Amino acid sequence: MRIELARLHDQLGATMIYVTHDQVEAMTLADKIVVLKDGRIEQVGSPLSLYHYPVNRFVAGFIGSPKMNFLDVTVDSVAEFGVTIVLSNGERCLVPASADNVEIGSKLALGIRPEHLEPGGLSAITGEVMVVERLGGQTYLYVQVPPGNLVIAEDGGTSSIHVHDTTSLSSDPLNCHLFRPDGSALTRYFRDPLVAAPSAAA
Repeated sequence: MRIELARLHDQLGATMIYVTHDQVEAMTLADKIVVLKDGRIEQVGSPLSLYHYPVNRFVAGFIGSPKMNFLDVTVDSVAEFGVTIVLSNGERCLVPASADNVEIGSKLALGIRPEHLEPGGLSAITGEVMVVERLGGQTYLYVQVPPGNLVIAEDGGTSSIHVHDTTSLSSDPLNCHLFRPDGSALTRYFRDPLVAAPSAAA
C-alpha cells in the first residue's frame, strides 16, 4: 500500500496529508513530517532531519525502528567542544554536543540507535546477550547492560553471537544523543550538510 500511495502522489503531483501512527509509513512516504503528542506539535522536518536531529526524547524514541536505546548517565565535565558523561559502570565518553543549561553532576539520558551500536571491539558498554533475532540480512541483539537496561544492537546477518554470550558494544560519539531530564535534546555539533536543520514547536 505504501508503494501505491507513493506512486499516486507522484502521478498527481498534488499535496497530500497522511495521518499515521506508524513511523515506517511516515519515514517512507513523507517529504515533511509533523510529529504530534497530546495535540501538541513536537517537531516538524524532513524524515532524515527528525532521524538525525530529534529535538526531544519523544521524537527520538518515535522515529527509528527498532527504537533508540536510552541509558542514564551523569555529566562529568563540560567544554566548548562537548560534554563528557559517565556511564553507570564508571566509564567516560565525550559527546560533541552543546553544554547549554548543563551542569557538572547533573543527570542526562544517552541515546544511541541500534544501527549505531556495533558488537565487538573495545567499548564502555558490555553485557549479556539475552535474545538474538536473526532476520536474514541483519541480526538484532538484545543485550542486558547493568544496572538493568536492555539495549538493542544491530549486527550482520551472519553474526556469530549467541544467547548468553558476553559482548561489548561500541558507538561513534558523533552518532550519540543527549537529553535533559525534561526530555529536551542537547544540540549536536555534528551537522550533515545534506540534512536540513530541525524545527521545533514554538
